[in-house]
Amino acid sequence: MSGSARPKRRRAAAPALGYGGSGGGRPALPGRNWKRTRAVGFACLVLLIALGIIVALILGPLAWAGDLWREVAPDWPGGGYGFAVTAGLLLPVSLPLFGIPLARVNWKRSRVRSLRWIALSLPGAALAVLVSAIAMQTWHPTRRSSGSCSSTEYCWISGRYPYVSLVGLAATLVGSALLFTAYAAYDKRRRAAGTKTASAT
Repeated sequence: MSGSARPKRRRAAAPALGYGGSGGGRPALPGRNWKRTRAVGFACLVLLIALGIIVALILGPLAWAGDLWREVAPDWPGGGYGFAVTAGLLLPVSLPLFGIPLARVNWKRSRVRSLRWIALSLPGAALAVLVSAIAMQTWHPTRRSSGSCSSTEYCWISGRYPYVSLVGLAATLVGSALLFTAYAAYDKRRRAAGTKTASAT
């Protein structure tokens, strides 16, 4: 009988398409995109500032290194050789002063602290660039016309302090060995203290 027939149920409508091409996904929030864009812009700004500081550090000491050899080295304890020894010993020290703060930079955790660590690394970077520039003046240039010392102070320095570049290199090697020995002793003492603490507990 036609009167007893049940009406057919309508099919459910297909799920609406999600935003951004992902089915059922949440729509992208404008705030997240703005925060991401701001973070990228901030990182680019910090990078440009860091590059500017590095360029200033490189160009400045390279221009001053020759004057330091002529004006400071003669009155330095030990003369030019003492000046080279001091620069050679400071070079291994400057690298950890520059690298250790940078290793603590973490933009995701804290931008303020990251900026502080970057600021703390700048003195080490300045010292490394300065002593490197001082050492560079003592090495023979790759291309040099006979009797010309316009691009480097090598002729004047080597004439007044023969083999001073080897003295600076030896000081750098000795400084590196002393720094490595000091770190090995510190690490050994730290591990021994950790072992005693663990055994006591």
